[in-house]
Amino acid sequence: MKVSYCSLGCKVNEYESMAIINDFMNHGYELVEFGEQSDVYIINTCTVTAVSDVKSRKMIRRAVKSNPDAIVAVMGCFAQLHLDEVAKIRGVDVLIGTTERHRLFELVSAALLDKAPHFAIQDVKQEKVYEELKIDRFANKSRGFVKIEDGCNNFCSYCAIPYARGRVRSRKPENVIAEVQLLTDQGIREIVLAGINSGAYGEDLGNHDLADLLTELTQKVRNLGRIRVSSIEATDVTPKLLEAICANSAHVCDHFHIPLQGGCDETLKRMHRKYDLEYYSDKIAQIRAIFPGVNISTDIMTGFSGETAADFSKTFQFVDSLNFGETHIFPYSRRIGTPAFNYPDQIDEMTKHYRVNELLALNQKKALEYRQKFEGQILEVIVERNQMGLAFGHSANYLEIEFPSLTARKNDLVKVIIKKAGYPVSTAKEVVHV
Repeated sequence: MKVSYCSLGCKVNEYESMAIINDFMNHGYELVEFGEQSDVYIINTCTVTAVSDVKSRKMIRRAVKSNPDAIVAVMGCFAQLHLDEVAKIRGVDVLIGTTERHRLFELVSAALLDKAPHFAIQDVKQEKVYEELKIDRFANKSRGFVKIEDGCNNFCSYCAIPYARGRVRSRKPENVIAEVQLLTDQGIREIVLAGINSGAYGEDLGNHDLADLLTELTQKVRNLGRIRVSSIEATDVTPKLLEAICANSAHVCDHFHIPLQGGCDETLKRMHRKYDLEYYSDKIAQIRAIFPGVNISTDIMTGFSGETAADFSKTFQFVDSLNFGETHIFPYSRRIGTPAFNYPDQIDEMTKHYRVNELLALNQKKALEYRQKFEGQILEVIVERNQMGLAFGHSANYLEIEFPSLTARKNDLVKVIIKKAGYPVSTAKEVVHV
């Protein structure tokens, strides 16, 4: 029997998909590429934007057409919030949302046996305990995702994810440590700690937070390599966390993704973000005091309801002033069920398009400037692939680097000297295998 999957959206979705695929492979299934002839297709959907919804629908229909006799299983955030729509798509055999994922193999097996649909959507608002999923291998990966948390308590006015994922539920630290150890024992050199709101880890545990988890990982995991925190809110960058990062800087990557979303105080208030620009910039300064060469990336949403030309100008200037290593830019996308859906003064698509392009051009400039600081410096790269003598990988501060090598293989740790900065890829020369 063959299984294939398509995972849309965030690193958490990718982790959940891999955990489910592990379960199928442990039951004797062969993993094939999505789109190939398969007996089971799994689509892990996303609903963070309207584009994500379109992609989710497209991939579900693609799976149904690929093999009408196969079992098509749909899960994830789009499925959770749009149950009725997905259930009506002819050919969907198994349907879960953002819970009951540990039962997917069981539900698929039942659907194969009785040729009947099996749906198991739960009310995520009632979920109070983290749903444990297990990964015992990350096939052909040099970077391993480890999920530490689910859910979000922030309820930003534009965001549907808290309604799809529910409240914060943290994974038991001993289970995180055990999985990191397992992946490290398999030779994976970099672990990415992923969550819907990673910085909120431990809010429901009482006396154990992200700072404690980072410290325990460095103390208890044998032969630990890099630890990368996937994303963290500025409000979760506490003095305790900064102290833990400083104390464990030999393992914690000097790259942090800290979403900004709105670049002026008026917009941040309408978004229901929990900080202003002064607070955000202070947090950035505190991190840079610990890691002078740190790569801080961010998310910016433009075209949010009520964003005037003056607001956008403030956003542009603020983003310019903070010298981000990379800025991910998104036009605002209205999400049904969120407070902002009914906000007045919606911005037209042409204006959004213009503002996105302005910020994209700024990102090209600032990202290149950041990378140029490292020309002539030696950085360590974990090799992710080697194509015809050209190796590619990332440094600890998340620079994508290519360098000629006939010997570097996936997962090798190589010291290189940066010869020419580029964005997105800088070129280097190999110095030595570590």
